[in-house]
Amino acid sequence: MSSHFYSFWRLLLYPTRLHIFCASIALLCCVPIIFPEICPETIRSTVISYAGGVLLGAQGFSTAFVVLSVVIHIFRLSNTRAFSQFFKWCGIWACCILCYILLAVAADVQPPQTQEDRAPIQTNTTLHPARDQLNGPASLVIPIDPARQPFDKLADAPNLIMLETQHREIFREYLEHSPRWSGLDGDDTFYSKPGHLVMVPPTTSGAPGLVHVCFRSLVEGDPLPEGYTIMKPGAELPADQDAHARIPDIAVDLGLNHYLLLAWRGTAHRETAFRAINAAIAATDARMQPLVESPTRETVARMLLGRESYPGDTPELRLSEPLAQEGAYQAEIYANPGEPGVILLYIKDLENDRTLRLLNCPARYSANPGELFRHDIPGSMPHWIRSTAGDDLSELFPSSTPLFVIRTGKQHQYFGVAFEVWFKPSDVRRNRRLLLRRCYKVQAYDPPALETPATDSPQT
Repeated sequence: MSSHFYSFWRLLLYPTRLHIFCASIALLCCVPIIFPEICPETIRSTVISYAGGVLLGAQGFSTAFVVLSVVIHIFRLSNTRAFSQFFKWCGIWACCILCYILLAVAADVQPPQTQEDRAPIQTNTTLHPARDQLNGPASLVIPIDPARQPFDKLADAPNLIMLETQHREIFREYLEHSPRWSGLDGDDTFYSKPGHLVMVPPTTSGAPGLVHVCFRSLVEGDPLPEGYTIMKPGAELPADQDAHARIPDIAVDLGLNHYLLLAWRGTAHRETAFRAINAAIAATDARMQPLVESPTRETVARMLLGRESYPGDTPELRLSEPLAQEGAYQAEIYANPGEPGVILLYIKDLENDRTLRLLNCPARYSANPGELFRHDIPGSMPHWIRSTAGDDLSELFPSSTPLFVIRTGKQHQYFGVAFEVWFKPSDVRRNRRLLLRRCYKVQAYDPPALETPATDSPQT
């Protein structure tokens, strides 16, 4: 009897383990609340209701014990122990709340709707294709003009070679921090995954084509890219008696440990393909000119930031779905709210007014009403939020990849969504306001079930 009383008395005085147990129970109860889809639909509401009750009970039980413990320690004139028990209780539940927040971010929980959100969406708005040209340095689609490019030899790349041989550290720093180039290093089948650069020549004779571009760095002992023809800039292009033979994937050797990988996907017409490949090399090389002229970290920072503002007074939204990366999107918002705050991008299903995604980034602003600032979505978002954009697709969507997905529907089954751009001022006394609204037809992203080897990839 005395041993049981002693155990209860010690639990009353030092209930730390009890708090940890209650916090664990509460966190476990949060799972069906945050992820309701794991419960069968027939009992979902019952499970969530019971989970909420148990959560409140666990917190109340823990709170009651900490109050009793603190009161007893104070009556025993043990103020230090009283404060110690209180701070332990606060720390345990703070950790529990932090874990809850991380779970909520991972689940991408829809925000509670306000009266403004419940306003009916217009159903007669024109649906635009997600083929807008982005201006920022993280844009994954670049138009190229292959008209004046040679097709008998590989284009020269003087800027790339100079950076590789004379300013390798600066060159590597730029590649490692640019969303356009980072995140896919070491992957020879990069063109089957989202997040890489796509260069698009004009469509001719109804035969579309594009060039997938990515940098690959090698250290001593690494294998060379599998399935690629390794060539030096300016080298003769491989000849083939069959004019419609498969266009080889090319790895341009820049002299040390960097290769520029280029994979043509389109018509097997050799002249068209090699002109486009050379145009892609020339476009990549031209974009390195500022770094060649001033190989400093300040130049790297300017190139990573790009042009921040443009003249104009009407907010604008641009949405891009990079070719051959269906279901993955990136966007740019051009706005100047004139005061500090947060840009909110609501993505709503036109059919049922349901909020599918909510993305946000800090607002850029100035007092000049004729100046619009570029906001990259999701590029301006914090990395700890952006890295959850793909959830189980995190291996295909590295945190540095400037893409997001809409997790509703199936790939190739387009549906209409409204992109609503709101501004929430930092001054809590002021209401948020709608800046612009534009509707697009979108699709869900479906990751490939099987990776196709480079040597067997189709050309069309």
